[in-house]
Parts: sequence; C-alpha cells; structure tokens
Amino acid sequence: MTDRLASLAARLCLSTELITRRGASVHRQRQVVQSLWPKALCQPIGSFPTRTSLKNSDVDLLVSIPGMDDRRDCVVEAATRMKEAVLGQGITDPWNCIVIAGARVPILTYTDENEVPPLKFDISFQRENAVKNTAYLTEKFDERPFMRDLVVLLKYWLREKQLNEVYKGGMGSYCVSLMVIGFFNFKRRTLARQEYESFITGSRYDMFVEYLQFWTSWRYREDTMIPDPGMVLRKGQGGRKSLPFMLRIFVPFDPGNDVGKGSHKIPRVVTAMIKLKQGMQRLGPDMEVSELDQLLGGTPAERERLLNQKAQQDRSNRKMQLQMQRRLRKAERKAEKKTERKGKLGPAATKSLEKLRAKYDQFIIRRPTLATEVARDVLRLQENADSEQSIPNPEHDFDHDTLMVGRDEREMGSTENADKSPEQLEREAKHAATIEKKRLKREKMLKEREARKKEKREKKAQKKMEAERKRLEEEGSKKARENEASN
Repeated sequence: MTDRLASLAARLCLSTELITRRGASVHRQRQVVQSLWPKALCQPIGSFPTRTSLKNSDVDLLVSIPGMDDRRDCVVEAATRMKEAVLGQGITDPWNCIVIAGARVPILTYTDENEVPPLKFDISFQRENAVKNTAYLTEKFDERPFMRDLVVLLKYWLREKQLNEVYKGGMGSYCVSLMVIGFFNFKRRTLARQEYESFITGSRYDMFVEYLQFWTSWRYREDTMIPDPGMVLRKGQGGRKSLPFMLRIFVPFDPGNDVGKGSHKIPRVVTAMIKLKQGMQRLGPDMEVSELDQLLGGTPAERERLLNQKAQQDRSNRKMQLQMQRRLRKAERKAEKKTERKGKLGPAATKSLEKLRAKYDQFIIRRPTLATEVARDVLRLQENADSEQSIPNPEHDFDHDTLMVGRDEREMGSTENADKSPEQLEREAKHAATIEKKRLKREKMLKEREARKKEKREKKAQKKMEAERKRLEEEGSKKARENEASN
C-alpha cells in the first residue's frame, strides 16, 4: 500500500524536471558571477541542494569572493556590481532586481525571467557557515531519506499557517530540519536497536504522529536539544538556568549558535501542533491524500483569513515605516537649520538624531518584506532623479516625504487605477482617509499639548511675579516700620 504522507510529500516538493530546470538557471547565475569575479564560487544553499524545497519556493545562492572582506559596505558593493551585471545580460527587469542593503544580512534579490514561471533568487555573500549547514543537512538526509518527507510536510504546514518566517517569530527551514534530525537521533539513542529499526522502517504516519507527540510534550522552559547526537540538556545541566517559553536547539558544529532564539511564536506553533496531532489521530493511517492536504493546508476559509491577516500586518508595518521616516526627515531638516544657524550641531542633538536613524534602520532590518519595498522606493527615486534633472516647477506637486509627482505620473497613476476593481479602490481610499484622519488628530493633539504647556508656563511666570511683588511690598512695609521706630 502506498504511504499517504510519502505521496503528498512527493507532490509538494520539486519534480525531477523542475530540479533540472532550476539547475540550468543556477548555472546562468554562476556564469554572471564568474564574469565579474573569475575565482569566485557560486553555489546553492538551503532547501534546494538538500532537496526539501517546496514548489514556487525561492533559490538561495551564496557567492564567495576570495580576498573580499565580509563587512556590510563591501557586501553591498559586491551585490550592486552583480545587480548591474544581471541587468546587463537581460536576466531580469530593473523593478525585479533589488539590493536589500537594510536587511540583517544584505542580499541581492531578483527574478530570472527566462524561467516559466519566473524563478526568484536571493544572493548572499561571504557566509561560509551557510555552506557547512547545507552540507551537514545533505549528509544527514542522504543517510535517512525518510526524514526529507517529514521536513517537506512540516514546511508546507508552517507556510500555510503563516508560521514559517523567522523574522516574524516563526520557524525557518533550517530549524525544522534540525528538529527532525534531533528527534530521530534521540529515538536512536533511547530505543533498543531492533525497536528503532522497526520504527524507521514503519509508516510515515507513525513517524509523523510520534514527532508531533515529542515536540508538543517538550519542556520548552527547561530543555535544550543538541540535534547531533540527539541529546537533551535538562535544567541545571551545563550551567543552564530556566528560561522563558522558547525553543532552544543548537547547531551541532557551532554549540553557541541557537537557531531557535528568534522563534518567539513557539507557543502558537505548539498549539497548532497539538491541533494537527489530534487531526492526524482522528483521520487515522488510512486517510486519503486529499484529507491530509486539507488538514495541513487548512480549509479555503482558513487560508483566506490568514492571507488577510498577513496583508493587514504588512500594511501596518508600511504605515509605521512611513511615520518613522517622516519623523526622521523632520529631525534631519531641523538639524540642518540648526547647523546653518549655529555652525555646528550640539552633542545632544547629534546623539538624538543618530538614535532615530538607528531605530529606523533596525525596524527595516527586522522586516525583510518591508526592506524589499523600501529598496524599491529608493530605486524609483533614483530613476526619477535620473529622468527629472530640472528643478521642480508649478506643474509638479512636491512632497519631501514622497516622490515628485507631475502630470505624466498622475496620468500613469490613473491608468494603474483603471486596472483595479471598485472594491480595491474603495479600500485604498478608506485607508488613505484613515491615515489622513489620524494625522489631523495627531496635529490637533500636539497643538493642544503645546497650548497647555504655554498656559502652564504663563501661570508659573505669573505666580513668580506675584510672589516677587509680595516680597517687595513686605520689604517696603518692614523698612517703613523700622523708620517709624527710629524716629
């Protein structure tokens, strides 16, 4: 009988044809790299070489350039050079090729338009530990190929539940892989040899349910997993103390690297795991593949709800970014005026401005999707600066916090709006109206606050003047009494 979980995993991961086509696309990117740096190495990392990629997933490439420093400015410069080469060879379009310099690890992201459907690449530089991680996973999955099926199913489930983004507190592909490896190594250490052999040669259903049982009963406040050799450290071992509800799982060849430290949504993941385990047990090992797919992927209504939540979060991030950007630019303009007036900026003002910039940069770095949007905005600004060399004239509406919008741009915007549905236009209009309403409310609040401060200062000054007047009157009365007494 065909194993249902293995069948679904085979459907979810890349087919042989897709793997071949992606390999050809990777070869094209490697040729671009070697045209710039003949001695550089360009190799895939992550899920593609470990054969745990889902369909429509991105391909991660690592470029290692001999003699290049791994400082952020050097990496950004290399990514910019490669971007120009990629555009020069017609692999992608300018709006689909962006250097995300503000990400935690600067990357070049673009889409290979020669593929059908287009294939997205994320290019990173000088990250040698990524090569070790990929080689380690490939070796372990080749030893026990059945682990790949569990990784693929778990990645699909996490993606559909919107819990797969590490920067949002979810669990990434590498963390899931180490959890699976740690689980099977733990079983190998604790079970008798014959019992373990029976377990790994059994059905994927039993493996999957046992895996969910293992991690839902895990003591997250106290336990730490060392995936290889599948060892569990309890509270008090290795000088450890009880920590908050977090997953702690360390890279085997880098004991100080905890890959679960960014997954602060572990309570949500565990709750979802419990529901998944109950659903698996309810359906039983004889479930249909379609039932398993619906259990992992959710119903259409659940998917729509999660997509709406994601869109709402993205809008909220964008709104916050624009507010922080306006605040930063206002502070920069104020600092420029103060510098022009006094000749230099004081240490307190300089420190405050640097703090604002660092806060803004950190906000962008922690949100890769937003970092991509901001990079696209910068690209549009540069394109406008190249095409609009003249000084703005009355035909342009100029806003320091947005792009320069002229007659042609307004016509372009109206053309874009023509492609949108009335409901979408209405939602955008309501969103813009809400933002404007909040802006006006904030301005009113600031004016009222300033008025209260002014009134308070005036009352304080008036009290001070009244106290001074009384003091002078008392001194005058005292002197008058002294004069009368002396006479």
